[in-house]
Amino acid sequence: MDLKYLILMIAFATIEINVTESRQNDKRRWKSDKSVYSQYVNICDIQDRGSKVHCYCESTKLKTATKADCWVFNGGIAEDDPFWSNFYSQPKIERLTFNVRADGGLTYIPAKVIIRLEKLQYFNIHYANISSVPPFAFTNSSTLREISLPKNKITKLERMSFAHLILLANVSLMENQISELERDVFYMLPNLQRLYLSKNTISVLHEGCFKHLNNLVKLELDSNLLTVVIRENFQGLSNLITLDMRNNKLTMIGDLAFSELWALQELYLDGNEIEFISERGFGGLAQLRKLYLADNKLGTLDAGVLDDFQKLTVLDLRNNNLETLKQETMQSVLENMKSNYALISLDGNKLTCDCRLLWLHKLKNETRSKRVKASLERLSCIMDLKLKTDLGKKKNDIPKNPTSTHDYDNDEFDDDKYDETMQDDTVGNKVEYRKRLLEISTDMLPCHNKLSYEASYSPPTQDEVKYYYSASSNVVAAMTVHISIFVSIAL
Repeated sequence: MDLKYLILMIAFATIEINVTESRQNDKRRWKSDKSVYSQYVNICDIQDRGSKVHCYCESTKLKTATKADCWVFNGGIAEDDPFWSNFYSQPKIERLTFNVRADGGLTYIPAKVIIRLEKLQYFNIHYANISSVPPFAFTNSSTLREISLPKNKITKLERMSFAHLILLANVSLMENQISELERDVFYMLPNLQRLYLSKNTISVLHEGCFKHLNNLVKLELDSNLLTVVIRENFQGLSNLITLDMRNNKLTMIGDLAFSELWALQELYLDGNEIEFISERGFGGLAQLRKLYLADNKLGTLDAGVLDDFQKLTVLDLRNNNLETLKQETMQSVLENMKSNYALISLDGNKLTCDCRLLWLHKLKNETRSKRVKASLERLSCIMDLKLKTDLGKKKNDIPKNPTSTHDYDNDEFDDDKYDETMQDDTVGNKVEYRKRLLEISTDMLPCHNKLSYEASYSPPTQDEVKYYYSASSNVVAAMTVHISIFVSIAL
């Protein structure tokens, strides 16, 4: 009996000891967890006015903030400053922005912060002085979706600057001082869809610089210093939909310059200095729907330039030096221009009022697009003096009926509707007589058998050369026969 009581007492003692140890372990664990965060300053509740960084969050409670807007003050902060470890106090931050208020206050990408935030998705820095983005600057983050680094005076992107970021979808490097793009700057970014490089000083795109961006759909390179583009610049961009290259220094488009962009739908080339486009310059762009070429220096568009386009519905050629636009040049896309959402813009050119523009009259009548109709109705062309005189005679030939309510002083041939402007040319100043194209009846547009200003742009074909020599030989032979007959008769 005593043995049984002894066993029971030992059992109860053991249970009590285990419960006590368990409680002590829980208490130790709680103290340990608390110490992890208590040793750091809460970055969302910094009381020290002398702190170099102040962050404003939607919540100041430890471990709860998901968004932090931080400002760098007081002369900036070093890369190895212990302050960066305070971001452990808010490990759930998903959106983090640094605004630098001191010149030189931030000269690097704070990787020590990125690596501590395991849920970070959106990372932004503005107004810093980051001269170079080093390799693996973003610590191979598996959560980052967007990186925005505008206005940071960045001049160089090292190879692998953006690498092994599997969820990264958007990158903005706008308004920096980047002068060239080397290969492998963007590496292993399987989900990158948008890349913004506007307003830099980029003059060189190294061959294959976008090679690893197979899923990119939008690329903005506008407002840079690019003077030439070749197909090798765009290797790897087989899914690109929009390419913006406005306001660069391009002077020409060579053969197959964009042929790597098989899926491209929108191409913006406004505001360059393009004088010439090769007949195969847009070769391979079968999916293109919108082409913008306004504010360039195009004097002519050769037949065949638009032949590869099957779906083009928007063509902007405003403010160039075009003297005409022939129907054969537009033939491959002419039907597209009759659709509801089509647009063709030719304002601001030097179009000559002659029969080569007759097709625009027909297009205006056949298109379903209100935008095309409006664009053509305001389109003006330059008349020669003979056409102006003929139009004036036609006006004067209209019989005046004193009882008629029609006001011929406001008729379409009224001299007040001529837009006479002075323009400089290589010879001197001349007056240009302009009139709305659609206000000139089709039978009044001059159409010479051979327009003198076309001759220099129409070299003879090989068949024409052969015909010329063949015809010349026949004439010489005929002349020889006639001379021989004449000599025989004379004798």
